[in-house]
Formats: sequence, C-alpha cells, structure tokens
Amino acid sequence: MKKIIFYSTILCSLTFLLPGCSKFTEITPKGSNILGRVSDLDLILNYNFSYNGNVAPTSLAGTTSAGEAFNPVDAETLVDDLYPTAINITTLLSGSTRDLNYTLITYNETIDRKNLSISDAKYEKLYFIINNVANVVILNADIATGDRAKANQLKAEAYIIRAYMHYLLVNFYAKAYNPATAAADGGIPYVKEDNQISVPNTKSTVAEVYTNIVADIDAAFALNSLPATPVNNMRVAQGFAYAVRAQVLLSMRNYTGALAAANASLAINSTVIDNNLFAPVGTATFTKPILTSPDNLFYAAYKGYPTLNTISPDVLANYFEPGNVINDYIKPYYPSVPAAFSICGVTGAPLWYTAPYAANTAGLTANDTYLIKAECLARTQNVNAAMDIINSIRKKRIVASVYAPLTAVTEAQAIGYLKKTARVENLFTFKTYLNMKRWNTEDPYKETITRTLNGATYQLKPESPLWIFPFPQSGTSFNANLSQNY
Repeated sequence: MKKIIFYSTILCSLTFLLPGCSKFTEITPKGSNILGRVSDLDLILNYNFSYNGNVAPTSLAGTTSAGEAFNPVDAETLVDDLYPTAINITTLLSGSTRDLNYTLITYNETIDRKNLSISDAKYEKLYFIINNVANVVILNADIATGDRAKANQLKAEAYIIRAYMHYLLVNFYAKAYNPATAAADGGIPYVKEDNQISVPNTKSTVAEVYTNIVADIDAAFALNSLPATPVNNMRVAQGFAYAVRAQVLLSMRNYTGALAAANASLAINSTVIDNNLFAPVGTATFTKPILTSPDNLFYAAYKGYPTLNTISPDVLANYFEPGNVINDYIKPYYPSVPAAFSICGVTGAPLWYTAPYAANTAGLTANDTYLIKAECLARTQNVNAAMDIINSIRKKRIVASVYAPLTAVTEAQAIGYLKKTARVENLFTFKTYLNMKRWNTEDPYKETITRTLNGATYQLKPESPLWIFPFPQSGTSFNANLSQNY
C-alpha cells in the first residue's frame, strides 16, 4: 500500500466536501499548504462512508466514497446468511465457472482464491480511508492553524477511524485474534501517518495490529476532545469511540474492559428500534432511515436498504423465532410468502424487496453495543443479566402474543441464545462473519456451517482457510511483504 497524498486536484473533486474548485482556490492562495488550517481538516473528515450512487469504483466519485468497501455479500455468503445478488445458484453449480462466488457457496478449499482476487474494494478502500482521511488529519492536526480544541477533536476522530478500519482489515485478511497464537499469526500492514511512499509497508502480526489499534483508541481518548454528539452519523463521537473500544477488547477476550466500554457507550446512546411499532402489528410505517436512524453510533454501509438481497432458507428456518414481526407479519419479500419465489434459484430463499429498512453494514449501533455487553456479562458469569439484555432485544422483535422470555443457567447456554439472536440482528452486515470467526477460536463455541443445495451438502469447518480472505493482486503486486495468511 502506498501513501496517497491529497493534491488540490483531488480535493477539488470531492464535491461532497467542497463547494467548488474555483471557490477553494479563491480562499487558498497559490502555493499555500491546502491542509494548513483546522477548517480544511474538518472538511477531510466529512468523508462519505456509504454508497455514492451508481458510479464505477475506479472513477473519482467511486474513489471518494466507501461504496463497495462495505458490501457484506461475500462475507454473508460464506456464513450462509445470504446468496450473491442476482446470481442463479443452480446455474452456477451446474456450470464450469469456478469463481469466488462458486468457492464461497461450495466451500471448495482447493480453488486458488488469490488468483481469482485481482482487486478487492474492501482492501483498497479501507486503506484509502486510512491514508487519505485518518492519516492526513493526524499528520496535520498539530501544525494546522486555527482552533486548537477543534484540532484535537479532529485528531481524536481520526485515531478512532484509523483504529476501526484496521480492525475490519485484520479480521478479513488474517486469523481472528487468539491470545495463544496472535504473536505468530500473520496480520496486515498497520499504516500510520509517517508512511513513506518509497518503502513497502511491513506486514505486522495479528498481535501487533491489535496493539496498534488499542494504542490509537487510547490516543483518541487521551486528547479528551471527542464530542458527546457527532456532527452527523458518519462522524465520530464518544458513543462510537467507546463502542469501538468494546468491540476490540471483546475480540481480545478482555471481557471486563469491553463491558466497561460498552456501558460507557450505552450511557450515551441506548436506542434499540422496537419492531412492534410497525404495521400491521403496530401503526407506524415500516421504515428505517439510511443515515439518521437514532440507533446509529456510526454509519458505514453499502447502498442503504438491502433491496434484492436473498436470505438463506437455513437462517429463516433455524434463527428467526416464531412471531418475528418482520418475518411473520411485515414480510418484506417478493412476493409476501418467502417460499414462493427465489431469484437465486434456491427453494425457500426469499428476495428482500424494496422495503426501506436500512442496514448499517459495517458501522456500529447501540444494538451492537448491547450484544457486546450481553456476551461480556455471560463471559464473566453474570448469566441472568446477560439474558435480561438478550430478552430485551427479543421482546422488540417478537409480537407480544407470542413472546416468552428465555432463561439460562450457564455461560454456554447464554452464549447459545446470544448467537441465535445476533444472527438475525446482524443480517445484511459483516457482523455474523466477524462473530463466528471469533467464536471459532474457542472449542466450546466452534461451529460447522452446513448448507444443502440441489441434493448436495457443503460444509465450512471452523478451521477452514476460507475464513481468511486473500490479499488481492492489486496489493500483492506492489508489496512483496503481503504473503497470504491462510
């Protein structure tokens, strides 16, 4: 990964940041440092962490939004949550094409995935954000002219963004954190603000990556400048920063620290949407706004609504509980009966059709923080409190006439209920993949995924190399340090 430097031509092209190139050059004399003011850095952080319309990912408009970086379909296909959009699975299985979709659906470990991965928007755009948003702000915040309190705020925001984007990267392209092996497990480059364009980035171990992630989070809080309320839901504030800390420490099995961070985040935002409010169970229109939903701590998503996504019949049969408001009453499928239509060629796999209910595919919500808290409580043997949280979520998902609380007496029982609840909560996001990969590092919680298609059974074992996505050739061709981690 090479450092990408912001030139004035690029800044002028970020139309969502600046009113126009001519106006910008009018207020910035020729030859001046265009990132020399705190107000300039504030504009840099107004990055579009969501889909930016139907634009080519290689175009400037495609480059300057997250777009495909937060597309969860490959991860969701792997864990049997969804099937690839607009691909007929029967045709794919019976044909001769052996592409990445075929590999993920059949769990074929013999296919050389690195040769199929020419480019990867997740890898490229997450590092683009690190280099051209987070690192630019961190590098310039201390020397920029203007309000010093504001400069510290922006720097703190950038540290959290850098930490979170690296967290996503290491979990896609390396093994999940395991304290017994992390110091030896190959990770990813951790790219900081002093990254040199002439020197290929060194690949850190998983342990080293997490050490840097924690250091960035700590650096953000040490500035004591994060606002309680974000400028908007694609900007960092305290609620998201604490949630990132909770997510990272949970992954490191620091359950006490993760619980404290989750509580701090929930003290700021504890909103969980109640599906019982929606018609026909309630009276409200079934809708959830793309950016401004009150449960969002940080919005980072691909295309907003999960329109045309095809849900696995295994999830419908095994994870949606009877009386689920969305699945049994709203039925946002085409047509309304799930088994009646399948665009992907899999019987019983319904198409989510036009319902404007946004999914925060890669960001974090208060609901995510509650799930982190519940797991930390179960892990620290406060099982009843863990079940109280799980049941509080279930109560907002299941119609009142059907809902009944669940009870558990052991950690394992509580985690079992958590896994089932979280699977539905995390549909259309990366989060089931991230959770299952993390749980697969522990013998009591390992899980083999089984799917049956056209009479054939395919299994994804917890130890499968498919859990680690390959570095794309767009990265390995320029950096010899990027040996694959599987």
